[in-house]
Amino acid sequence: MLNGPGPCWNRLPRTFSWVFVLALAAALVAGQAAPLYGGEGESGANTASAAASNAAKPSAAGGLAAASDRELIQQLMDQIGALENRVSEMESKEAAATPEKSLSSASVAGESNPAALPNVPPGPVSVAPAAPAPAASPDQMGSGGSHTMDLPGGPKLNFRGFLDFNFDAGSAANPLIYPLTVPPSTVHNTFQFGEFDLFLSSKLSDHINFMSEMVFGTDASNFWGIDIERAQLTYKHNDYFQLSIGRMHTAIGYYNTAYHHGTWFQTPTGRPFMYFYEDSGGILPVHIVGVSATGLVPRTGRLNLHWIAEVGNEESSAFIGQPIVAEPVQNFVSDTNHKAYNFAGYIRPDWIQGLQIGGNYYNSERVPDGVPHVANAITGLYAVYITPVWEFLNEFQVQRDRSLGTSVTFNTPLAYTQFSRKFGLYTPYFRWQEVNVPTGDPLYSSVGRFEGPSVGLRFDFSNYATFKMQYNRLYTRGSLPSNGLDTQVGFTF
Repeated sequence: MLNGPGPCWNRLPRTFSWVFVLALAAALVAGQAAPLYGGEGESGANTASAAASNAAKPSAAGGLAAASDRELIQQLMDQIGALENRVSEMESKEAAATPEKSLSSASVAGESNPAALPNVPPGPVSVAPAAPAPAASPDQMGSGGSHTMDLPGGPKLNFRGFLDFNFDAGSAANPLIYPLTVPPSTVHNTFQFGEFDLFLSSKLSDHINFMSEMVFGTDASNFWGIDIERAQLTYKHNDYFQLSIGRMHTAIGYYNTAYHHGTWFQTPTGRPFMYFYEDSGGILPVHIVGVSATGLVPRTGRLNLHWIAEVGNEESSAFIGQPIVAEPVQNFVSDTNHKAYNFAGYIRPDWIQGLQIGGNYYNSERVPDGVPHVANAITGLYAVYITPVWEFLNEFQVQRDRSLGTSVTFNTPLAYTQFSRKFGLYTPYFRWQEVNVPTGDPLYSSVGRFEGPSVGLRFDFSNYATFKMQYNRLYTRGSLPSNGLDTQVGFTF
């Protein structure tokens, strides 16, 4: 179908246009000749009779008629010339507008009739480039009915990374795994690639959040490993009730839930001995796989009393002392029906900003093969004071192990105190720490005693990067004191 006068004129050959003009001229001649040879109301017969009568008139009259015909023909020729000019003008105007209109028409027609596309006139046509169609992702290319990962307006995943590099000199330098794990037979000075920590978080709704920590690291074997240290889904109804499920840091003491992975947050180069991770030789259950609930106690006013209750899998019963023979955290399968539980609480009084005082009680039952089951309980207290300038941390835990069927209880004290003062970019600090497992303890007697001071300096040479230098003096049961110097560059990205 032809759309509009423009395309119609363009499709007519020029010879056909002339035929149209001549036909129009003939019509005009006939219309104007009729009054000369007969009246407007005369019939065809009357007209013929008038013509015959005129033919019989004298030649003077014929000459007059011939002059009139020449005049009429000249008028017709003038009108034909005017019509030609008009046609040429119309063709010029239509030619200027034709490309855009023709392309649009051909495009519309082509949607239902592809044969319309060849009617687009030749020649350069300026057309705005169409936006490229989005490439289909692998998740969107499945067969009909398959699940896709397209979540319009869905939650946003946030990433944060932490990494540290170390240079250790001396047997007591390692900030992650020594002294609580057995070191290589000979300890050498070494450059050490620390923990590559990826922190992920996402807000699923106004009340539901997800967070996780994945750590890429190595140990004395020099093999790389990947640990999902934390992965928890949290529902927060309000300040008085919050529920989390997954793998979490157990609410034992203060340091374990205040400083996770990523040494950049910590003032010293590493955790206190008592809070070493289980796979680094630590004897406290710093991870739990289960459920945790917490909240603010109503009507506690300026005291800001909080409560915590947790239940989850216990540590593996195969993880008894040294060496490490199994994954200590039971992520998937539990070796007992008994579950560990933990209760904790703390206050943050408004009248002393930066002060937090709290305590905890943890209980579990370990079921090692070939020996009586062991009742394991941990009780602790802490008091910390932290401001932008000052840091004063004090914690004390007692682990009580008793073989069922006996009356003997083995008490293991674990403690540290840490003090620092910030001077601009520099923060000098001091820490004293102790882990003292008694001989005969049914779970960790091979760990023994480790205690001693650490003194160091932290230099924040960037808002997100720091340099630390720390000296350690270590006293152990049955051996001479040892020394170590640890230097560390830690940063976040």
